[in-house]
Amino acid sequence: MDDTKTIAQIRQTLEVLRVQHNNIHGSQEQQWIQAHLTDERLQKIVLKLSLVAFHTLSALENEEKTGIEIAEEINVTRGGVTRAAKKLRQYGLVNTVKHPDDRKKIYYSLTADGRELALVHDRLHQAIRRELVDKLTAKYSENDLQIVANFLNDFYRLEQQF
Repeated sequence: MDDTKTIAQIRQTLEVLRVQHNNIHGSQEQQWIQAHLTDERLQKIVLKLSLVAFHTLSALENEEKTGIEIAEEINVTRGGVTRAAKKLRQYGLVNTVKHPDDRKKIYYSLTADGRELALVHDRLHQAIRRELVDKLTAKYSENDLQIVANFLNDFYRLEQQF
């Protein structure tokens, strides 16, 4: 297979992944989370939440945090966290509070429903690690995987130019 065909095959695979991620029935992650919830109300909410929202929930499992702390922990913009937190509040998944000693900062914490979604999201990531990481590291060396990671980063940067 020549380089042009190989690159075309890679682009096609990435496009399939994008389509699956934007599926009208939710991304594969959202579908997995839905399947592992028993509460029908929460199952419906799952499709309305972004990946940033799920990662925000997981970031709040152990303690309340500010939007800045969450953004730094999950490596997204403060605006991304603000949008996600607004949606999470709308669905009753997080609470906000201002502390008397610092009325400027808004702290976020989980509600019971938010905690349930965070725990299921964590189980998803454990399953991903178990399946993907174990199987891929059994087949490919660390060097092979680093080459793939570098390639995908380069591919993404080049594609952003169009």
